[in-house]
Amino acid sequence: MSSTYFFSAFGTFGNPNGFRQSYFLGGNAEVAKNIKTFDLKTDAVKLFPGSKIYGIRIEPAGSSHLISYTVYTFAKEQNSQRGGTFIGSSLIFLDKIAPETLIINVLDEFHQHLEKHNVVDGTITINHSDKFSIDKPKDYDKIGFNARDVESPGMAQSGNNYLMVYTEPGSSKWPSLFSTAIALLGTYDMIYFTESREVAEFVQQKGIFKIVDVDGFEREIQKSDEEKSRLVNSCIQDLEKEKENLQGDKKTLIDEVERQIAQNERRHQENEKKISDSKAGITVINNEFHQYALKIDDLISTLRLDKKVETVRKQHLESRKIFTDKIRLSRDIGMVSSMGSSYPSQQESSKPKLKNSLEDFSMGNSSYNNKKTRLNGYKIAFWILILLITAGAASCLVFLDKGKIPGFSGEETVVAVENNHADTIATDHIPAETSIAIPATNLNPFPNGELNENDWRLVSKKAPFGMKIDSLISVIYKENPSTVKDFYKHQKKEYKAHLYTLNQQSFEIDGQDTLLTDTLRRIPNYIQSLPVH
Repeated sequence: MSSTYFFSAFGTFGNPNGFRQSYFLGGNAEVAKNIKTFDLKTDAVKLFPGSKIYGIRIEPAGSSHLISYTVYTFAKEQNSQRGGTFIGSSLIFLDKIAPETLIINVLDEFHQHLEKHNVVDGTITINHSDKFSIDKPKDYDKIGFNARDVESPGMAQSGNNYLMVYTEPGSSKWPSLFSTAIALLGTYDMIYFTESREVAEFVQQKGIFKIVDVDGFEREIQKSDEEKSRLVNSCIQDLEKEKENLQGDKKTLIDEVERQIAQNERRHQENEKKISDSKAGITVINNEFHQYALKIDDLISTLRLDKKVETVRKQHLESRKIFTDKIRLSRDIGMVSSMGSSYPSQQESSKPKLKNSLEDFSMGNSSYNNKKTRLNGYKIAFWILILLITAGAASCLVFLDKGKIPGFSGEETVVAVENNHADTIATDHIPAETSIAIPATNLNPFPNGELNENDWRLVSKKAPFGMKIDSLISVIYKENPSTVKDFYKHQKKEYKAHLYTLNQQSFEIDGQDTLLTDTLRRIPNYIQSLPVH
């Protein structure tokens, strides 16, 4: 049997079954579960002896749709005299229909057999639709040969909208009416047709269903056609408007792409020059390191001959400052920009960390990043050299103050300000090294390091963009109790100012609030120095 069309037979059976419907000659359970009942609303429409009603409706079945052609005739229930009871048949199509004349002939033949085998003296003889005796109409297979696809007119949205069409008896308009009714199935849940004046008067009296004659039905079709035409025109206008907008959208997009191309070409040219400058800077760096190494050799020779430690120390500090300034300038020459990038803070953070830090001699080396206190390479070489030359208790007293290395005390700091390159030297002692480009601050002790990448990333995870700076300070203190909180828990104001100075590009002022807008990569801390024995 076909899966694209099949029959349903139904009826009213009285107590205890009431209305029941079953399926025959094709179909499947998966499709059948989508089919609504064919029961009549007896408060709106009623069948009388000798009367007949046709109906047509559409309903969804997953991604498909079902179109049903139905016929009702009067039949009494067993042991009941109530009115409005009936027996009926429906020919159901899945996504297809056949010529309306063939549909009516096959449907009428099926229903005539149904009445013949299951109705005696106007009364249904069985108590359930599953027990119906049916015959296959002789033209049943012709439906498959003549079936055609049909576009769904859509589904009615109201859920309670029915139309009854009354036509004069003996009319031969059924095929034409069925054909034109398809266009209205998107408006009405079901459209009924009858030649019975009694049925029409009952429907009109109840006033629940809309009822029209053939002329009224044609006006309904005309309104439907006008609405469809309006929708078509509206859709055409929308498409034409979209097409008109395409030109403007295309120009906007092309202009943007061309702007980006021009910007990247400009950056490419700038980067070519920077690359050339950087290559030249390599020569400068090689020469400066070589000259500084020779200067250290000269200082060593001077110490061995003259043994004037203070003089050598001053010469070393001055030479080292000149050296670090030149190296910093050489390293910054020709910083290459990424295509499409405009974030100098990211470029700054990408500079390599040197073991002998050129930005700040008291921070930035790998030993601080690992939170192990060791002196950097220059310090070790310098102090071992001095200790070897001045081996003896008197010399140790010169270099050591209470067991600590000069230059690591918070009272013995030399600050080189990048703007004027002036050195501020404490009056009590001359320190062992200098701090480069660190703004003056009241923090005590002054930070001598910064969080390593692992630690500042932990802070970043708990400090979302938009966080106020006071809340950010609390996060930093909590995550770094031994290197930040223990030293600066009573200096929040000063620490906040110093943090802002180091990371101005990562903050935004909003009224009275200072808000975090980018990842912090420079978070100052203090690492306790170990005494030298």
